[in-house]
Amino acid sequence: MRMLVLLFSLALGTTALAASADLAPATRAFDDGAFPRAAFLARKLDTSQGDAFAARAELVQGEFVSVGAARRAAFDRALADARRALLRDPARPEGHLYLAVALGLVARGEGVLMAHVAGYGDEARAHIDRALVLAPDNAWAHAALGGWHLEIAYAGGLVGAALYGASVEAGEASYERALVLDPGNTSIAWQYALQLTGIGGKSRIDRAQALLAAILEHPPQTALDRFLRDGATELAAAVESRNRPQMLRVVTRRLGRDGFGATAPGPRIETRPGVGRTR
Repeated sequence: MRMLVLLFSLALGTTALAASADLAPATRAFDDGAFPRAAFLARKLDTSQGDAFAARAELVQGEFVSVGAARRAAFDRALADARRALLRDPARPEGHLYLAVALGLVARGEGVLMAHVAGYGDEARAHIDRALVLAPDNAWAHAALGGWHLEIAYAGGLVGAALYGASVEAGEASYERALVLDPGNTSIAWQYALQLTGIGGKSRIDRAQALLAAILEHPPQTALDRFLRDGATELAAAVESRNRPQMLRVVTRRLGRDGFGATAPGPRIETRPGVGRTR
């Protein structure tokens, strides 16, 4: 399953973590595109907040930079970081969200059957539900729930929906709630647009097109912003064409549904201390 980017992207955009002076060096490395260094610096804090930030950095590294087996390794590190964050403080919602996202990213590379047997869907949903209890107005938690519903409805079909109680309508409602809570969140809008395009239908494609147009109005400020803008530009062109096979090719690659052997979809990041740039 694919969550987000957290989110992504879940997890892949601006974060629910409170500002912390201790996290400032890790945050600078993250914004520059030095995601492994950001994770290393965050882990050194030996705090729940630091471990959660490390999970976020590893998720972005795996999603947008690493290729092949290195992608799975980054997601496995994110799983370990998120679990450690929850051991230190189970009351922090971001630890639950990053764990749910990491489970989804691992699941998508292993396929629907393996993910079901491993119990990834149930575990991810439990952590999303816990995050919503801890932070009922957290936009990321609602977006994660929306991604959970839409991915299962898309990838699992009627069988998946029956097993997990997922539906397209519930997924759309959760995403729309997330955007009411945080209307300027480009990461949530990007993930929603991707999943709507994958599901298809005129009204959903129209909604995706509007979301992508809004994303492209925001100039990128960080390495992650550039990744998201690159993806939005590509998907917007496919949606504008109204060519269904072209749209699905973009969605499949951008959501990583082609497994861990696929090349990461974003531009490559070159970094040196204090600098991050795309090429």
